[in-house]
Amino acid sequence: MIDRAKILVVDDTPASLKLLSDILKAEGYKVRAAINGELALHSAIINPPKLVLLDICMPEMDGFEVCRRLKAQPETRDIPVIFVSAVADTNEKVQGFELGAVDFVTKPYQREELLARVHTHLEVDRLRNDLKDLYEDLKRVQAQLLQQDKMASIGQLAAGVAHEINNPVGFVSSNLGVMRRYIDNLFKLLDVYDASEDNLPEQTRAAITGLKQAIDLAFLRADMPNLLTESMDGLQRIKHIVQNLKDFSHVSESDKQWANLELGLDSALNMAQNEFKYKVDVIKEYAGIPEIECLPSQLNQVFMNLLINADQAIKDHGEIRIATRSDADSVQIAISDTGCGIPPENLKRIFDPFFTTKDVGKGTGLGLAITYDIVVNKHGGRIDVKSEVGVGTTFTIVLPIKREQKPQDAQTGSVAKFS
Repeated sequence: MIDRAKILVVDDTPASLKLLSDILKAEGYKVRAAINGELALHSAIINPPKLVLLDICMPEMDGFEVCRRLKAQPETRDIPVIFVSAVADTNEKVQGFELGAVDFVTKPYQREELLARVHTHLEVDRLRNDLKDLYEDLKRVQAQLLQQDKMASIGQLAAGVAHEINNPVGFVSSNLGVMRRYIDNLFKLLDVYDASEDNLPEQTRAAITGLKQAIDLAFLRADMPNLLTESMDGLQRIKHIVQNLKDFSHVSESDKQWANLELGLDSALNMAQNEFKYKVDVIKEYAGIPEIECLPSQLNQVFMNLLINADQAIKDHGEIRIATRSDADSVQIAISDTGCGIPPENLKRIFDPFFTTKDVGKGTGLGLAITYDIVVNKHGGRIDVKSEVGVGTTFTIVLPIKREQKPQDAQTGSVAKFS
């Protein structure tokens, strides 16, 4: 439906201005009138109309100059301009079109023809804007798909790296275990030698004593078991990291599966630990929630996004609290931070694609948009947010235990309280 709200009519002849305004008003259009070019430019910039009907022959500033200035301003350059003038010279019409006008109506005009042209150009402008919006939507969807594809590729890479690391870690761990047994046996042999030293010739005992001192045998005997223990502990840490990578990526999943989200939260926490850099105290309040039917890797991505956002909201030192609850049909996960909070004017936009308050190059504005898509569209859940500037933010995710069970869509729906 055409927006009939804003048509600007410009003519220096009061009678012509009134006639044209009355014709448009009779059709339901809301008309603003300007008696000269300066008033027209001021009106168009302050409150841009949908269409301008512009006379050419006006004192001080003619219609051509008005059109030129309209097309030079970012606020008004896209407003369609129709010249309505007694000028019938072809060169004048060509000049008008070169300046950016979309049409030319010659006075005296037929009422029906004028209205038809007004209607047509308003409709064309509406379709142009719709096409522009559709294009922007397409770009946003493409960016989301690229981001999701990127995350899937990262997951595949992580799983591949984890698999490749597992093999050398396995045989190094095995070799260290064997080496510990060998060293224990060597130390037993040394104990036998030590017990037999008194039976050796004086010269041999002196040589052995000198060698023990040179290699600091007492220190070696004390330190070698420690080195082996530390090496084995290091390998266990590597195994733990590799397992986190595998748990986080879940690249083999193509269908929903039953998963424990508290394990997923721990996996995301382990992956994000390096981001916290000792400035965040993590408090876990797990309630032992039941497994749910889901795509674990996608929810792990959600947890990671929210944890990283929480960390970035904390400037110096703060707290991230993770709490879980459940009822008969759903589970709830609340991730809270004591960061800077979100201003009220931004709360309604945080899930919009590309919306970000971060500096250029430091955020794509896709993290929360993808989070919303995964929770709401992929899992039939809900995500609520409460925030207070200077106090902190809480994101609460509500997910059905089975896909057919959908929590209420409204953000004001019933959610288990987290104390």
